[in-house]
Amino acid sequence: MGDDRSPIGAVLLILAAYNVVQNSILNEDGYVPGNVVVAAILTGLARDAGLAWEEIGLGRGDLRMSRRLGAWLLTSSGAFLFVASRLPWLRHHLRDERAPVLSRGETTRRALIRFPLGTALFEEVAFRGVLPALFANDARSGDLAAAGMFAFWHLIPTHHALRVNGIAQGPSSRIMGTLVGSAAAGLAGYVLSRIRRKTGSILSPWLIHSAVNTTSYLAVTCAHDGT
Repeated sequence: MGDDRSPIGAVLLILAAYNVVQNSILNEDGYVPGNVVVAAILTGLARDAGLAWEEIGLGRGDLRMSRRLGAWLLTSSGAFLFVASRLPWLRHHLRDERAPVLSRGETTRRALIRFPLGTALFEEVAFRGVLPALFANDARSGDLAAAGMFAFWHLIPTHHALRVNGIAQGPSSRIMGTLVGSAAAGLAGYVLSRIRRKTGSILSPWLIHSAVNTTSYLAVTCAHDGT
């Protein structure tokens, strides 16, 4: 780390407040701009604390490896979700009542802009870039701490998804489902952090994250309208 002026408290406070804003107040029009602005603020705090671009995963890194990993995950996740959306016995598991029926133009916008730039880029900058660098000098402990924060980040949306889709009926079942789902997100976050360490950049985890989110959304859309 570049110096002792760690803004970790400010970063965690911003993320905690924005988690509530994002899930309770922010509408669709403000989602992408809001995420981009907060990502820029977090990056600015990290840079002001003396962290280099490479330390927060925004350097060049191994571009060839990043592109290769990203392309492989895009292809494999896309193929899996396409097949799942076409099989009747799997399709109903993909249904998500949070996904409204939209025009093709709006569906395309969400697939190409909302999820890659609004969700994936923001979360990679925050949880695979800024937080691991601020938490600890030791890479593994920093990644574990950031993965824990990524799990907390998913508590509200996971609980909302379970409630809207009628999954895990009853308070205790829903709480358990929320904890399990959020823990799974934290585990995925840790894997993405290790990939970021291996490639030296958030490019590869961003490509992977974008691929999974976008193909999942398209599969849910197909399951919703039966196409």
